[in-house]
Amino acid sequence: KMAQAILAQVCICLSSNFNCSPGLLLPPSSMAPPIEDLQVGSPMSSSPSSNPSKRQRKCLEFRGAKGGLRPELDGVYRPMQDFYTGACIYRNGRTNVILSWRSQMWCATPNPNSTEIFAYIGASASSPDVVPPPCQVQGCWTVVGKAQGGADPFEQEEPAIECIFRGQTLVVSGRCGHNERLNGVYAELFEDYAGYPAYVDKQKHLFIYRRSGSPCWVISNRLGPSIRSGHGIVFAELASDVAEPHLVKGPWVVSGWGQKAPEEDPNITIFPRAADGGTDAPPPMALSVTSRLRLELIGEYSLVEGRSMNDFGLYRRPKQENQSERFIFWDGECWCIAGEPGLSRRECDVVCQKRQVIGRNHPDDAVWPSVEVLRASKGNIDAQLLGMLRGRTSAIAKQFS
Repeated sequence: KMAQAILAQVCICLSSNFNCSPGLLLPPSSMAPPIEDLQVGSPMSSSPSSNPSKRQRKCLEFRGAKGGLRPELDGVYRPMQDFYTGACIYRNGRTNVILSWRSQMWCATPNPNSTEIFAYIGASASSPDVVPPPCQVQGCWTVVGKAQGGADPFEQEEPAIECIFRGQTLVVSGRCGHNERLNGVYAELFEDYAGYPAYVDKQKHLFIYRRSGSPCWVISNRLGPSIRSGHGIVFAELASDVAEPHLVKGPWVVSGWGQKAPEEDPNITIFPRAADGGTDAPPPMALSVTSRLRLELIGEYSLVEGRSMNDFGLYRRPKQENQSERFIFWDGECWCIAGEPGLSRRECDVVCQKRQVIGRNHPDDAVWPSVEVLRASKGNIDAQLLGMLRGRTSAIAKQFS
């Protein structure tokens, strides 16, 4: 139906003596004015924040085009400073392909003003001021093949192609006791909340957001305050005037539960998950374990060459003065730290949170209570990752400096 709509537009175009090629080009009448004539940073509820520093984080990624008609579609698309027909423009950093909103469609084109289309997907805007972002449009992308030997271009639906939002992923760990379910893996939402990024742990239906009009970050089972009394639970909060939750300073205040009174917990940490190379990314060669509660477990664990458990690598911390030998291993459902590989969970020192495995599965991807497991490199924690762990205590920073 979308192809028929485009062809109908072309027919109208031809009947009006426009110089267009059938099946590939949009008529100029459907084109928006050049970017130079448009207002930069137009306020749009579905577009990234008008703050350039925030907008740069709202990136998209095309996957699945490799091996198809248009492999140049694959890659990461970053938002540009320009808006086109009321929606943000995205550019592929590898191939410079442009993603823009035109005639009720998201279109991939060689440049913002081009009438040539590489691929498109139809979407209905709920109102002129609300354009659905391409990562949230349902349906299949249609790819326009290159014309060869004088033949007309042809179109083909490619279900393998997907457009996803490449948001930041945060890991919350370290909480033991009541409300420890706040430990989890939180993915950034495309839409900000009250002008700041918001995150969700879909497996637990928990959210991290900054209160509207208040410099306070919250971990709750609702995004925003509850409409009705008693329907929203705040598990922890921290008053800190920072732009992102992993930059907070000071201990989180864990809310009371039943007979348990509210308490400060300096062991709760939030840090960005290091970017991975996909599900086939190699495991880290070394891991650093830190903890304030389990001092007997801290140290560096190295990947044991030639050994594995349940198809995953085995990590070992050698016996040292005042420290006994320890292992990190996968028991089939959870990562564990114990004095011997293969012990039952009851016999282990610490067992990570049991979660559905989606994508990469390494010890530093897991959610741990009372300890923190991070990637290390050549005996030291990754300096770039450590730089992102703001809001931690100076003791942790000194330990790995």
